[in-house]
Amino acid sequence: MPDDATRDHAHKLLQAKRGGRWYEAGLRFRCLAPDCVACCSGKRGPGYVWVNPTEMLALAEFLGLDFDDFTRKFVRQSHNRYSLIERQNFDCVFLKDGGCSVYPARPTQCRTYPFWHEVLESEATWQHESTECPGIHNDAPIVPATDVARQVNEDRANRGIPARD
Repeated sequence: MPDDATRDHAHKLLQAKRGGRWYEAGLRFRCLAPDCVACCSGKRGPGYVWVNPTEMLALAEFLGLDFDDFTRKFVRQSHNRYSLIERQNFDCVFLKDGGCSVYPARPTQCRTYPFWHEVLESEATWQHESTECPGIHNDAPIVPATDVARQVNEDRANRGIPARD
């Protein structure tokens, strides 16, 4: 398996080959919450909302729970990581009354969507995501590439994946 330096070198070579970030002109996006909860609902099937212990503590404090009670009630372990549980219909456990009941303390994964590395892999993956996320549309304001890259790297760091240019 290649080391981080080799992966970083390959990334830089391929980025130069394609002329930089494909989204250099920015991306059109505006979250439509609270009217839209497509990314929080289970309509796409089961999934994971990854959380780290710092986020778990922030959520526990926001809910007025102690860390142990919060963790027992709302967190599961999967793939050597922690994820929020979901309801039977795969909705996020904190999706209530058409919105996020923990919005001020929401995890990094929620704050950075749709600017995740797998969504921004290519223009095609971004276009595919636009079929699932109504906030990605031609009338939405442009999010500058620097803001997109910052959020991608924040999500990557949260997942333990090295940042990229």
